[in-house]
Amino acid sequence: MSKSIHKIINEQIQRWEMGNREDKPIQETVNVITISRESGSRGYEVAKQLCRETGFDLFHHEIVDAMVETSKSSRVLLETLDEKGMNIVDDIVSNFVSEHHLWSDEYSKLLFKILGTIGKHGNAVILGRGANCVLKKQKALRVRIVAPMIIRRDYIQKSLNLSKDDTQKHIVSTDANRSAFVKRYFNSDATDPANYDLILNTGTLSVEKAVQVIKCAIS
Repeated sequence: MSKSIHKIINEQIQRWEMGNREDKPIQETVNVITISRESGSRGYEVAKQLCRETGFDLFHHEIVDAMVETSKSSRVLLETLDEKGMNIVDDIVSNFVSEHHLWSDEYSKLLFKILGTIGKHGNAVILGRGANCVLKKQKALRVRIVAPMIIRRDYIQKSLNLSKDDTQKHIVSTDANRSAFVKRYFNSDATDPANYDLILNTGTLSVEKAVQVIKCAIS
């Protein structure tokens, strides 16, 4: 785990702990957004721009996985919640595992708890890692970013400087790995529209317009 990721996690813990010391009003609006995306659909750009405009914190797969690893040796991340909050997260995990008939291992249990903890704290954009599955009953907006294959190929080829063949392999492999992850840990279909509240096509919408649509949806 890189020092930068360690620093990000430590800073996040400090923000959560400071937030728990303050009297915060009950928030009626959505303050957690999960973003699932097809490879090359510019979902990461949408997530970053959304965080810049809302002030939310961005949690992508590297940060979430690092939080899981941190929690294997320390409960400090989970303990940023009060007792009631921790009970709610435990309920999210147990209910999800029961409803989806999952046999959860150490990684999946911690993953569920980390996603639940992020969701409970709020003011977050969670990119990938099946967060839309875990937080579907929370006050969260579940978004999926898609785009036509020809546009995704062009974007990946230019951004990664790949050949046409390697670009196609990259897209197929990335999408397959993401779908397999969601199927394994959540027993869910990452491509099923019913798993999302909002599906945006960046083949017709710019990143800026996609962000504006999401902001309207949570206001």
